[in-house]
Amino acid sequence: MEKDFETLWRENKKRILEADPEYRKIIESYKMNSGADWLLFALPAVVAIVILDWAPLEKELLNWLIGAIAAIIVFVLCVWVKSFLSGNRSLDEVEQEVKRRCHECYEKTGKLE
Repeated sequence: MEKDFETLWRENKKRILEADPEYRKIIESYKMNSGADWLLFALPAVVAIVILDWAPLEKELLNWLIGAIAAIIVFVLCVWVKSFLSGNRSLDEVEQEVKRRCHECYEKTGKLE
């Protein structure tokens, strides 16, 4: 029975998750909807440019590498800040909850929903 549920879950996972309002809300929160989002995601480019202008190293390639690494780090921080400020749970948490609800329903009725 457990194997049957897992097979059904894999086949219908996308459709079921897209029907869940909380899952859709979190997916929508990743989109850039406001000016603050655009500023937040422009910050890595600004940091990279500042580092390229400031970098004291003689090797141009090394300066570019340092700028790229700094931009990646700042980008990750910006994504983390945005997800923290939006106050949403992670997609994994929501997916596990939806899967648990479907599993309970499957045990009772033999159907996912």
